[in-house]
Amino acid sequence: MTAAGAATEACPACGADAGHLLDWAYSGLGDSVFNYTADFFACGSCGLVYASNIDDARLASFYTGECSYFEKPHFSVTAPANLEKYAFYARMLREHGVTATDMADVGCGRGGFVRTLAGSGWGGRLWGIDVDVRSLADDEVPDAVSFRAGDALHLPFEHGSLGLLTYFHVLEHIRDLDGVLAEAARVLRPGGHLLVEVPDAEHYRSLPVGTAFWFSIREHVNHFTAAALASAMRRHGFSVVTVSRQVLPTPEFSYPSLMLLATRADGPVTAVEMAGDVAGFALESKGALERQAREIASLAEGGSLTVWGCSAELFSLLPLLDLDRVRLCDASPLKQAARYKGLPIGRPGDMPVEGMLVVAPYLHRNAIGKAARELGWPERAIYLLE
Repeated sequence: MTAAGAATEACPACGADAGHLLDWAYSGLGDSVFNYTADFFACGSCGLVYASNIDDARLASFYTGECSYFEKPHFSVTAPANLEKYAFYARMLREHGVTATDMADVGCGRGGFVRTLAGSGWGGRLWGIDVDVRSLADDEVPDAVSFRAGDALHLPFEHGSLGLLTYFHVLEHIRDLDGVLAEAARVLRPGGHLLVEVPDAEHYRSLPVGTAFWFSIREHVNHFTAAALASAMRRHGFSVVTVSRQVLPTPEFSYPSLMLLATRADGPVTAVEMAGDVAGFALESKGALERQAREIASLAEGGSLTVWGCSAELFSLLPLLDLDRVRLCDASPLKQAARYKGLPIGRPGDMPVEGMLVVAPYLHRNAIGKAARELGWPERAIYLLE
């Protein structure tokens, strides 16, 4: 996918040459760290697609400041979909003989997985580690479980002190893959295990959710193939035990899951074949987003444009629209207190019912569309992002 003469750099997963693929204009509220244009590179060897021009210090300021994971029901530790997922993770470990060892779940959020293991009689000490202290459990915690603030690049453990590290939806958020895996190798005992889950970028196309959903998640800076993840692990002395590809649930939607279980020991090189063209899907997603922006502009026909829902999808779409014609609204008081490039964010009920209404969130479009009709917006004036 790299044009002749284009810039190249070493792929952070496998070390081969990666070349410029596309630019993606993101944005955000106030002085968001995502008010920038991501420079995506693609590796022709392992298939990794990644944003090359953002670093982990900048990303960390998002997780400790802007990020609202800690309050979203998507991450509820009691949601049936999440409990089903935790049970799948635990079963995968048991099936490969990984039990009764001291472990840490890195990027634990509210600690659902370590609570699940504690409830099943795991038999070892359980730690939950997260950079966002707002997420860490402050309610009743099982005796075997402890929570600590920390990040994947600086784990609060001694050398060789743990038998298992788990990273569920962490590595897609971190640029310094070498740093993360070197730190994992430091903390694990010889023969210890590493279980990593990321979205399966090779299967984005089969579960698209919306026009540009997967590449609109601004904090997902790596889009992994199985080959990329396996290559990164091998470079740090890990042998892949098994690769799992599943469709797993969340409270709102199902997603393509890619999991690799590896051990800190020498072993045979597991062949991992390419299952999809991530770079091609990224280009298709950008093209679809641009077509959507043109369609919205055409439908508005020079009139006013009200947008409901400051979602990740919207922050990819807004840079493509004429802001002089746009009004923004959102039901969240936190977002109403912010601004977007100087534009105020109003309450939905205070917006004049005129012109066109764009409902931005893919996952809540039907509920918002219903609420808009109740406020008097005619069906013909409502455009749902899809």
